[in-house]
Amino acid sequence: MPAARAFPLEKLMNSLQEYQKKSLQKILIEYIMLDGVNDEEKHAHLLGKLLETFEVVVNLIPFNSIGTLSQFKPTSEQKVFNFQKILRGTYDIRTTVRKQMGEDISGACGQLVINAPDKSLGNADPLTDIEDLVI
Repeated sequence: MPAARAFPLEKLMNSLQEYQKKSLQKILIEYIMLDGVNDEEKHAHLLGKLLETFEVVVNLIPFNSIGTLSQFKPTSEQKVFNFQKILRGTYDIRTTVRKQMGEDISGACGQLVINAPDKSLGNADPLTDIEDLVI
């Protein structure tokens, strides 16, 4: 599972646990699905095991392509369905799937960042990590 460099997973999970104890609220987990990176059955099981002790809602978000600016690709609808089925069926985790709209006009979630590489920055290489995307 790709992890944020700024927030080690153990520290993040401890913070979630503390927050849930104090707030008694469900936690919304936004999970961006990247084809071949974090959308396989094994990833669903890893996520399920990670979250099974929490009261959460997992919002599965299929990645919206941003052309040649990223090496990441969208997850198929079937993989999203299978992922959701594992979280619900095996781990009893409530899940939703983000409705995709506006991709045909490059106006979907995550697509409004940039239209083309900014050559004035001196680097137009494809992104290797979703966290490397900066405005």
